[in-house]
Amino acid sequence: MSEQNKEYRIIHKTIQQPIDHTDPNSKEFPQRIWILFPDDAKSDSPVFFHLGEEQKLDDDKVIILYDSYGKRNDIIYIQVEHRGYGHSITNESDQSKPSYVKIDQVLADYHKAVQKLKMEYNGPWIGAGYSYGGGLVINYAAEYPQDVNVILSSSGVIDWPFMMSEYDNQMKINFGEELYSLLSDHIHNLEPNEMFDENWIEREFIIACLHGIAQKEEFKRFQKALTKMTRGTTDELLAQLHKIDDNFADNQAMNYALSNAKKTLTKEEARSGKYSWRVWRYQQCYETGVFEVSENSDGLFTRSRDDFINEGIALFGEEPPMAKGQKWFPRKMVKNLKIPLIYVNGGMDPWSGLCLEPGYEIEKGCYFYYPNARHCPEKDKLKRGKEVINSILRVLD
Repeated sequence: MSEQNKEYRIIHKTIQQPIDHTDPNSKEFPQRIWILFPDDAKSDSPVFFHLGEEQKLDDDKVIILYDSYGKRNDIIYIQVEHRGYGHSITNESDQSKPSYVKIDQVLADYHKAVQKLKMEYNGPWIGAGYSYGGGLVINYAAEYPQDVNVILSSSGVIDWPFMMSEYDNQMKINFGEELYSLLSDHIHNLEPNEMFDENWIEREFIIACLHGIAQKEEFKRFQKALTKMTRGTTDELLAQLHKIDDNFADNQAMNYALSNAKKTLTKEEARSGKYSWRVWRYQQCYETGVFEVSENSDGLFTRSRDDFINEGIALFGEEPPMAKGQKWFPRKMVKNLKIPLIYVNGGMDPWSGLCLEPGYEIEKGCYFYYPNARHCPEKDKLKRGKEVINSILRVLD
């Protein structure tokens, strides 16, 4: 099936993936694929291949890729949904413990998808990943170097400890001492009486709102208003943030909070995309970690290691394996990559403390560092996007 636009058409495909790539008798699940094919592109044009991350994908997201890099009509844009998200899930009616969502299986999915798609699109391939996906694409290139000719890791997180204070440290810089302190006071007013109660959810909701404002350039405009909001009561702050979330963010912050407190998940709920963060919470407990903490007791993040462990037990029935030690090390893979790496980082990104540090010398490829930019900075300003894609295309020449 395809949808036509005056500049391109979007083709929708589905392929069957084994739930376990190591089991020849494994059951399968459908994985969704989007192909944006510009009118001037050819079957041997370069392919920009986006490895889907921890979210439901749709037409808008592949169009964002096309727009962000200058609407190049000589590039084919393909995105493949990450297993466990959107409609790319197993047929089980109970998705409460998505044990099939494992990084090695995710990478094997992308490998199989690329092998199939290369039968039709035989130009050079660019593997691309953002944030968590920026770590995925590095791992993918290390595991399957024959699949792509160059990779783009944008705000690629390469360090994955169980707990991390780096995000909080950068939030303090982005918000400034005064606003940070006011926000912290409100969060401390929401200390829950028990796990997943109303205070717990509202605390998660505020944290989700702060994530958006701290790391997305498009939401920086709310920071001045946020300072005024924090001067009222906590109830008044919550009322205003809920209004912003409803009107400008499609309830994403509230969905984040509800997802992290949700003890069960049905197939229908998983397919809705509303509870994607619950699947990510599973990945945090089992492979990725990066639970946010503050270095000081008066910081924004009030939970302890034991809190995260107990929440994992409540949601998934066992102590999070990640609490016993780091499972995933993309940083170790960077120096041994056999194909070029284009790495992008923003100096004001709260994730930057877990990314490749500025000045890191990439042997094959290059590093784009934008000191005043935030998360995945080349997707926020067209000048950056064009600069990055032109560098990638030069590597392919």
